[in-house]
Amino acid sequence: MASIKGLKKDVDCLASAVISDCINYAIYAQRHDDEVSELVNDIISYRNDIRARIADGKRVAKADKKAFYTTISRDMMAKTDECFAKLSELVKA
Repeated sequence: MASIKGLKKDVDCLASAVISDCINYAIYAQRHDDEVSELVNDIISYRNDIRARIADGKRVAKADKKAFYTTISRDMMAKTDECFAKLSELVKA
């Protein structure tokens, strides 16, 4: 298992990648979309939830920690993929 510190950095990196792409789209398109703002707020909120779940890992039994953190990692990857898919749809429109 990777370190918890590394997992937190990965979560922050994924969230900032989505946010930076949203900002780049807004600048490039030279318009302000409510959908983009909603997407940024959504990923920030999800990032905060994931960080809280990571902090709750101290309460998980030692035997279950690896599965617990693996689930968190997969959840963050799925949410990031979902946000990029939504952004892609906005760019196509």
